[in-house]
Amino acid sequence: MQKLLRVIKVLNINFVSTYSHKLKKLFLINLFMMSSFASSEIEFYGKLNLNIENTDSKTSQETDFKNNASRIGIKSSFLMSESIKISFQVEAEIDPTDIKADEDKVFKERNTYIAISGNFGKVFTGTHDTAFKNTQLQIDQFNDTRADIKYILLGENRMNSMIGYTSPYIIKGLKISLNSISQSAGSYESISADYSINKIKASFAIDKNAKGYKSERFAIMIPFQNVDIGFLYQSSKQLLVDKSYSGHVISIKRNFLNKDSLYVQNAKSNMKILSGNQTSIGYSHKINNTTKTFLHYSKLTKDTNSDDITFASIGFEYKF
Repeated sequence: MQKLLRVIKVLNINFVSTYSHKLKKLFLINLFMMSSFASSEIEFYGKLNLNIENTDSKTSQETDFKNNASRIGIKSSFLMSESIKISFQVEAEIDPTDIKADEDKVFKERNTYIAISGNFGKVFTGTHDTAFKNTQLQIDQFNDTRADIKYILLGENRMNSMIGYTSPYIIKGLKISLNSISQSAGSYESISADYSINKIKASFAIDKNAKGYKSERFAIMIPFQNVDIGFLYQSSKQLLVDKSYSGHVISIKRNFLNKDSLYVQNAKSNMKILSGNQTSIGYSHKINNTTKTFLHYSKLTKDTNSDDITFASIGFEYKF
């Protein structure tokens, strides 16, 4: 594994030093043309996730429309041979509430990459969620909303200038993922091992020097009849000052008749907020295969009671 990681790191350094962002975008366009020429299907997809949210603190109260990482994208793949497949994805966040997804920009880059896959696994480069971030196994029932675990825990990173590798199954149920990421502040690695047996999933990951932190994360998702129970534990060390933090997430989701879900979640850590503790409850109703509505209530407590904040929202999600 160490040899493979060194190879990926060297490839990443050479790639970043050789190609600018413009050339990478041009390469994506060329790949798009190649896939079209190969008569492969190009999929256009997207998601709108919006809600009306009331925010209440000791000092203020406001109600506003919120965008929860709405997005659009295209993706495609084609076979180079019987055993080699080339694929790509270009995805961008949009904000229908004010048409500004990234400060003054209309689009904000999400997972955008090219990949080659086969019996050896999958190799990709571009912008992508790190292996460490993906370790959460969808335990976060409030992903992309104001109760997202990214407000409590470190390591929820999507990085550019990345070369990644995902192995085939090494043994039954076990895969590994290796990322080498080059940034202006230095390079680092993100590594994970994912294991699944029946419907139980478990994952362990390490971030090495990610934004000045070394982190370890363990997560497990256990389904029991119509209930999904998730647990995540994380430890992080700030390398510059040698200071350590820990945190956890616990979530329980109960499904009813394949249309309705009730879920509760608690996330707790000092990593981003002193004595940060966020407890949330949500309910969603599936209207059809593309549309659902939801109700969320969340309370974020901090070191002093005067900083406590509650969030109450009603919204919808539409996928296309």
